[in-house]
Amino acid sequence: MFQKTLRWSEMLGLFVGGPLLISAFPGVLGGGRLFIFLLFMGGVCGVGLLIDKQFDNKQLWNAKPIKDALGLIIVRWVACSIVLVALFGLLSGTRLPGLTLEVPTGLYRIFRFDDPRMRFLPLLIALFYPWLSVYPQNLIFRAYFCQRYEPILGRGWAMLMINAGAFSFGHFMFNNWVVLLLTFCGGLLFTHTYLKHRSLLLAVIEHALYGIFCFFLGIGVFLLYGASG
Repeated sequence: MFQKTLRWSEMLGLFVGGPLLISAFPGVLGGGRLFIFLLFMGGVCGVGLLIDKQFDNKQLWNAKPIKDALGLIIVRWVACSIVLVALFGLLSGTRLPGLTLEVPTGLYRIFRFDDPRMRFLPLLIALFYPWLSVYPQNLIFRAYFCQRYEPILGRGWAMLMINAGAFSFGHFMFNNWVVLLLTFCGGLLFTHTYLKHRSLLLAVIEHALYGIFCFFLGIGVFLLYGASG
């Protein structure tokens, strides 16, 4: 009983207290420092997993399930992307309740090359976003979270819902409910993929597909630290 209480306290401290602490100091992770923070925390969680004798280190990559699972993931991503295009297309140019940002006007605004400095931005995002942001996030919220708290949450709906809630609340510092909603839904998908296939690589691919698409679509502005403050 004491061990479970300790584990619950640890989880709440890290995944609730941590985001609240960061939010109490606006701008502390601005200017690219968010990526440094993610890499550092991902590294800490990675080391913790590597020294955990009960953890199968193969899960930190594990490309074996890709052949069987990638097709379904892509089909699901296409379906969700169509819904997002339709939804945010209808809301284009409007200001949603409680937000200071408007939904971007027009789709795929990232490909508007009025500013020559922006021409290589899509390529840079596609190349570096999965490794500087997505992989560390999945180390923290998929591999580490599931391994560390499976003894108290199990592998069922309790794990999925609480993990998705933690992943969503981990974006609390972005200060808008659009991010919280998107990341909660994403958390359900990515964690389900990880738990089913025990492949962090597969979860990273799925996460990267949605994240890059959101940036290309234009709603990535809601995912920029401090953009909605």
